[in-house]
Amino acid sequence: MGGNALKNVVTRRYARNEYYILKERILNKLQGRIDQFDVPREFPCKESFGDIDVLMVCQSSMNIRNLIEELFNPNEIVMNGDVYSFDFEQFQVDFILVPEEQFDNATVYLSYSDLGGLIGNICHKIGLKYGMQGLWMNVHTQEFDPTTTSTKLILSRNVKEIFDFLGYNYEQYMKGFDSENDFFQWIIDGKYFRCVYFDDQQLNHAHRQRTSKRPIYIKFRAYLNQLSKSETNEPSQDHNEFIRNIRQQALIYFKKEEDYHQGLCQREEKRQLKDKYNGRYFCDIDDGKHMVRVHMKNFEKRFGKTDEEFHQWIVDTDHDTIKLEIEKYKNEIKHSQSS
Repeated sequence: MGGNALKNVVTRRYARNEYYILKERILNKLQGRIDQFDVPREFPCKESFGDIDVLMVCQSSMNIRNLIEELFNPNEIVMNGDVYSFDFEQFQVDFILVPEEQFDNATVYLSYSDLGGLIGNICHKIGLKYGMQGLWMNVHTQEFDPTTTSTKLILSRNVKEIFDFLGYNYEQYMKGFDSENDFFQWIIDGKYFRCVYFDDQQLNHAHRQRTSKRPIYIKFRAYLNQLSKSETNEPSQDHNEFIRNIRQQALIYFKKEEDYHQGLCQREEKRQLKDKYNGRYFCDIDDGKHMVRVHMKNFEKRFGKTDEEFHQWIVDTDHDTIKLEIEKYKNEIKHSQSS
C-alpha cells in the first residue's frame, strides 16, 4: 500500500503489461492455499504500478509469514498490523488480511487507488463514516458533540446496498471505468456529493497533509476546478439540519432505528453509572492514587462475584446508598492502616 514499505531491497515500478503478467503469477500461487483473495480494481489506462495489493481472508491458525517465504522467497518481509509487505521479482507485494465479513467492501474501498478515500470524505461531511468495514455512524451521547462518548453503529457491509443509498451506480462500478475522468464524474454524480467538501479551507492541517500525498485525490481536485459552479451541487440548508436529515434517512433505509435508540440508551446508562460510581470516590485514600483501581476492585467484590453482578447492583442501587457503602469501605481501610 503505497509502494514504499520496503527499505532494504531494491524494487521498481512495473509497466502495465508486465504488471498484469506478474499479477497473474502471484494469484496463481495462492490458488488452493488461500480460500478467498482478490486485487482491488485498477484503471485500465494506468501506465505503471509501484506495488500490488492482495486482500485475503485467512484462517487464524495460518502462518502468513511462512506462506510468503514458501511461495515467494522474498529478501524482506515487513509487517504493519494486518499488512505483510514483501518483494517478489523486484516488485512490492502487499498482502492485506481482512475479516471475512469485510472482504467484499474492503476490496471495493481500495479500488481505483482512492475510491474509499473520496467517498469516505463525502460521508464524513454528512454525518456518516465509510471505511473498509462498511458504512456506519457514530452515536454520540449528545448529537453533534464529538467530544461526548460514542458507539459505532454499523449500517451496512453490503456494497450494492451502500452504493444505492449514497446514489452511486453499482452497475457502472462493476462494469468499470475507462478513464480517471469517468471515475471522477461517477463520484460527482453521487447523491450527497458537494464540491465544497473538497475545498482545502474545509480541511484541517493534518487532513491537508494526508491528501497532499494522494495522487488520485489531487487529480480529482484538479478535475473539480475545471467545472463551473453550476455543474456541482452545493448545500442549500442549515448544515446540522442537513446532516440530521441524512442520518435519519440512513437509519430508516438500513432499518437501524431500533439499534440507534438502543445505542443512545446504552450511552446514557453508562453516563449515569459513571456519575454514580467512579474512581474519584477513592482518590482520598492515603496510600496513593496508583491504588485507586485496586480499591475499586476490592470494593466491587463485596457486591458481586462477577462484573455483571456488580454492574446490576449499581443499576439497582440509589446514589446515596452507593456513596454510603463506599464511605464504609474507606473507613475500614483507614482503620486497618492506623492499627
